[in-house]
Amino acid sequence: MTPGGQDEAPTIYLFTQDGCVNCPAAKAVIQEAFDGTNVKLETIDLQAMDPDFEFRLLENQVFIASTPSIIIENGGKLRLLHSGDVPTVEQIRKEVLDAA
Repeated sequence: MTPGGQDEAPTIYLFTQDGCVNCPAAKAVIQEAFDGTNVKLETIDLQAMDPDFEFRLLENQVFIASTPSIIIENGGKLRLLHSGDVPTVEQIRKEVLDAA
């Protein structure tokens, strides 16, 4: 909760890397799913990930085995939603709504 009692919007992290054939499709899906909403979207290159963020993933026991990987951050907690697959627009919207 933010001051004033309003929930903070979740953040979706899309992890990609060079040569990932499904990453452009995953990026298009999350952009379509959350365009015009208050959900924040961030794309992170797996090979250039900030060490502090990598530590946060370990703290939350989130392990990225393949790309694209989609992680949600809500209320300071990180959770892996997808790894190596591309969800549908409807599927990712439902998952984010259920996690919020």
